[in-house]
Amino acid sequence: MRRLLSIVLALGLVLSFSLVTAVPAQGATFNVPSLTYPTIQSALDVAASGDTIYVAAGTYFETILLADGVNVLGAGADYTIIDGGADSNPVVRAYDVGPGTVFDGFTITHGGAGSGGGMYLNNSSPTVTNCIFTDNQASSMGGGMYILNTSSPVVANCIFEDNRVTGLNGGGICCWGNGSSTIINNTIVNNTADDNGGGIYVSPGSSPIITNNIIIGNTATTGTGGGIYAEAGAAPSISYNDVFSNSPNNYSGCTAGTGDIMTDPKFVLSDPKYHLDSDPLNFSPCIDAGYNGASSLPATDFEGEPRVFDGDDNGTATVDMGADEYYVPPPPGGSVGGEVYPVDKTALLLPWLSLGLGLVLAAGGLTLIRRLKRQTTGN
Repeated sequence: MRRLLSIVLALGLVLSFSLVTAVPAQGATFNVPSLTYPTIQSALDVAASGDTIYVAAGTYFETILLADGVNVLGAGADYTIIDGGADSNPVVRAYDVGPGTVFDGFTITHGGAGSGGGMYLNNSSPTVTNCIFTDNQASSMGGGMYILNTSSPVVANCIFEDNRVTGLNGGGICCWGNGSSTIINNTIVNNTADDNGGGIYVSPGSSPIITNNIIIGNTATTGTGGGIYAEAGAAPSISYNDVFSNSPNNYSGCTAGTGDIMTDPKFVLSDPKYHLDSDPLNFSPCIDAGYNGASSLPATDFEGEPRVFDGDDNGTATVDMGADEYYVPPPPGGSVGGEVYPVDKTALLLPWLSLGLGLVLAAGGLTLIRRLKRQTTGN
């Protein structure tokens, strides 16, 4: 009996070790709201690098200061809203935050600051993804987002809509300093600068990568560069964007880059989320018009759907411009977007295999119990 128990104990130790080693080490997690952390900032005040803050759906009336290396994850921009209440601070601020910081899945609104109404980044390079910046205002620079000094964030799959700077430059995004931001697969629409750069403003020394974006309907009221404005000495890398119907012009201080188009992106009518239309009578030119080799290309779009989908069904999967990737979920065994999706036989068999394994283990357990009983009782 001792030999049998030793074998069982050894197997248990092996299994326990395997389960422990299969789970990677990670930082602490915080859930907002909770009794301990009723606000996002209350969790940020105690979180350390490597930690993750999960923010549930709801509207949070606060302004927050990001912490280096702490991931702040919302339940999705449609569901998790940070409302700054139009006070004198940016809704989200960051100082000396490194690239290990992720801010994902929020709507940022009603910011009212001197610079960076929605988000203010100073010497900070977080990854900002799947967010909506709407109805934010600054009196100097960057209505939606102000990227200052050496800040080099990745800004991907975001919508910048109806933001305004009433003083100077950058209604949607203002890049000021000598950073190298990556601005990729965003939809930047209907933002206003009272001076230059209704959509994006780039200062001398700044060298952002601006790729796969839709920049449409933005306005420079008294200045120029309704779409993109590059000051003398700026070094933006511009490619594969749709820059269309910006006032008074699409580009100033820079020119259309490789793959840039200037045509109506043709969103789905009456759709506030700027989905690309696949109707043959209104087919979006932004479908399959981006660049797959772009730096920091996101794997999914702002709704979590796969990027790099063959939307025009020409046999070549190419990423779309903007925050939305036109995508049709494949039927089992069907063909969508020029790709065949066979039935996953392994997935179909997995429940039965699991059931069979469970039965085998159960039978083995019963046999073991019977053997132990016989050895202890002699029956």
